[in-house]
Amino acid sequence: MTGYVVLNPGAATDDEKRRYSRYYCGLCKAIEAAHGRAATKALSYDMTFLYMLLADLYNQEGEVMKDHCTIHPVTKKEYISSPIASYVADMQVLLGWYLALDRWQDDGSRKARAFMDALEDDRAALEAKYPRQSDAIHINLDLIRKCELAGEKDASIPAMHFSAMLAEVFTPYEDNWSFHLGQMGRCLGQFVYIMDAYDDMEKDRRKGSYNPFSSREQDDALRSEVKDMLTLAASGAAQELEMLPLDENLSILRNVVYSGIWSRFEGKRSR
Repeated sequence: MTGYVVLNPGAATDDEKRRYSRYYCGLCKAIEAAHGRAATKALSYDMTFLYMLLADLYNQEGEVMKDHCTIHPVTKKEYISSPIASYVADMQVLLGWYLALDRWQDDGSRKARAFMDALEDDRAALEAKYPRQSDAIHINLDLIRKCELAGEKDASIPAMHFSAMLAEVFTPYEDNWSFHLGQMGRCLGQFVYIMDAYDDMEKDRRKGSYNPFSSREQDDALRSEVKDMLTLAASGAAQELEMLPLDENLSILRNVVYSGIWSRFEGKRSR
């Protein structure tokens, strides 16, 4: 369930794409520094969005630095280092661990099991450090699991649980911005779950995996219904974005919320 909250490069300037890449690399650096190289496998563009959002909101845009990395061992890569990156890195690893657990339970993925084993100590430490976020992740993924086992056909129900989880992940502090951040996480969580289910219908059918839309793969009305659900969620996320006092990263964040998150849905039209 990652890779949906992304930049639309076709609607971004060269400077915006460079800045976006620097934050992505900065998050990777923060994950590796705190949890080791194995943890960087959890890195996602979805959490890069959260990094950019929180860095701007809390005036922690950070500084541009250069360093080598595993993917770029010869030429130094620019990245943005910011104090808030440590929180996002922790959330990425905690989410990554539980999503790996979900994959392992679904199909016995050895890669997922190896990731879990390598980061078991980190997972335990993060749960102690962030009890509110950890409880939300654990409880809501359990509720989603129950929906899967029951063969729930109403996609809005597991989507509600996924959105409740992201609402807590999006709020590092309990302050004046926690409501709007939580609502944005909630809306994006709904979008991601619905889009992921719609995107994976064919794959889940082949694998015999749960999908709330599994009985409607040939239903011509489904695309329109899914678009309505996605539009409602995207509109809510956009509304919350505009409520926050953002400046440095606002154009990129708008690109993601107004355009980028629709990339996969529009791509399915052409397939």
